[in-house]
Amino acid sequence: MVALEAIIAGMIYRTMIWITTPSMVGMDPDKYAVAISVISDEGIVAISDLGFYGSTQIYHIFNLIMMIVLGSKPEVALQMSTTVFFSVIPVATVGYLAKMLSGDQAAKLGCVLASAGAASITYATLTIPQGTMVILWYLISIILINDKNDSRYTILLVIFITIMSGLHKLGALLALGAISSIAVLKIINTARNGQVQLPAQFGRYAVIAGLIFSIQMVWVTAWIKGVIVKILYIVGRGPPEITTETPAAAKIGGLNVIFEHGSWIVLVLLAGITGLWLISKRTDYQTTGILGISGLSVLLIIGAATTPFSLSIQRAIGIAEPFVIVLAVVGIVALSKRTNRSIAPIFVGLLLITQLGSAGAVPDHPTEIREYLTNSEIDAKEWANTHIDQEIYAHYFVAQEIIDYDNERATYKTGEGGGFSKGWSPVSEYLVTGSLENADGCVLLRKDQSFIRYDSLYELSYDPFVQLNRSNRTKVFENSNTSIYC
Repeated sequence: MVALEAIIAGMIYRTMIWITTPSMVGMDPDKYAVAISVISDEGIVAISDLGFYGSTQIYHIFNLIMMIVLGSKPEVALQMSTTVFFSVIPVATVGYLAKMLSGDQAAKLGCVLASAGAASITYATLTIPQGTMVILWYLISIILINDKNDSRYTILLVIFITIMSGLHKLGALLALGAISSIAVLKIINTARNGQVQLPAQFGRYAVIAGLIFSIQMVWVTAWIKGVIVKILYIVGRGPPEITTETPAAAKIGGLNVIFEHGSWIVLVLLAGITGLWLISKRTDYQTTGILGISGLSVLLIIGAATTPFSLSIQRAIGIAEPFVIVLAVVGIVALSKRTNRSIAPIFVGLLLITQLGSAGAVPDHPTEIREYLTNSEIDAKEWANTHIDQEIYAHYFVAQEIIDYDNERATYKTGEGGGFSKGWSPVSEYLVTGSLENADGCVLLRKDQSFIRYDSLYELSYDPFVQLNRSNRTKVFENSNTSIYC
């Protein structure tokens, strides 16, 4: 009953974010809406120049089918599936695993925390292929943790890993890493009893995941070359250090970083303590499985935070979140049984506060740049697209966000070499260096944004509107949220 209530509460909250944000949330979802619209009109060959996703169009085809079945616009199909997936699957995953490891109380507490999980809330609004991959990752993890030598599980693994590898470049690597980490822990545990042993199915799983990983990395994408180059760079010279020194803006850090990522810091800390305790106390296969999955997931978070690979910390947290929640509640329940039973609600309450107060849980968090457009900002972009025939410089998110998915300016490309519609460019460099006069075109600025994302996160130490009003530019448009100068 608690699980159902947690799912309903989570779905209501995630749906509220969806319906109260006038544009799509995040950097890339609008590009996928454009791509699905293009495929609907011109066929799948129309996005063959999309690199990895031009070769593996599983995500686009799935959401195209959703769009046709629902009779909806592409953005509705995208949002509908992620809202449902990330309201149901994380809660079900945590509830199932927590009950398996520690009983009903842990399952109930875990379901509540999973419903409020900041990373799953982020993924519910961030409609990207990696989100669907993460859902499959949860299901694969359950199969591996269950550890049953059954051909049906093997077939499911083949299907899930294959789809994962077609959804994101990290998909096959995640599966291979999970199988390897669990296998290592199982060998260590059996070695304690003087006998090194590994379940037969894990050899089969490793071969399957390794084969799919090789096909994806070498044949389908050739992504292995880029990985090797980055690894060699890190080993040989260390990660690149890019800093911008300017009196016009101050780099943000310190407490801001703690508030932004406090939810997962607390979760990982509790999970780590529980994990160390479980390693010393339990050697059963299910416990070994959750420890292996959690360990790999936390390593990914560390890698996202410390290396130049293109995996954001918030997205890495999504990979780890259900499993560290499971470990956290197992530890909380064990502690409450040994001390005071009132400890459990106190810990869960504190975790709920850190989860719902973190950057991922709300679209308007004070430590983050708002990554959706208001109605006024949409009006400003529509006016600019209609009335301005020169380059328009705007805050990074505003410049790249697409509001008309069928417009000739719209692009379905993301990342380097894409992301910005024709005629739009980011104004970040000019804002951070205080040199707006060097922007060769019009400037559209939000009135309420002082944080700027450049090579890091900065806070402006001046008012750019004062600088624009004193320049030779003319204010050609203004509403409650934006102003445009040409």
